[in-house]
Amino acid sequence: MDGCLDITPIKIPRPSYLSFVDLAIIEAKEKEETLLASAKKKYGDISMNIVIIYKTKPTLGVAIEGGLNTRQPIPKVISIQHGGSAFESGGLKCGHTILEVNDQTLCGVDHREAVRIIADAFQDPSTNCLNLLVTMDSKKT
Repeated sequence: MDGCLDITPIKIPRPSYLSFVDLAIIEAKEKEETLLASAKKKYGDISMNIVIIYKTKPTLGVAIEGGLNTRQPIPKVISIQHGGSAFESGGLKCGHTILEVNDQTLCGVDHREAVRIIADAFQDPSTNCLNLLVTMDSKKT
């Protein structure tokens, strides 16, 4: 008999390939972790999330209260309109305090300025989404 039949076959692991979607998801997670780490340094040890609102509808559909010139110094979401982009995206909730919109802080700005920052970010044609840094933590608000 031929001696090569006695050789145990070696199993070579197949290299794993990532699709473009997988790579985009990984990149988004890494960006989110970096933003949250930066936010922890800025705002301290409070519970924060990044909410992504995709511009799928002509309106954002969010009402906020608060600003530097009010009893609520940082804007808080008081309602989300059905049919708006915020409702469709599903991550934003009533009671969320919005700390930042697309890396622009809402801390220390009055109500009108906060509304303008949010509206301008939604109308900005250079991006298809809004990145909101939000908290439900009452210590910061």
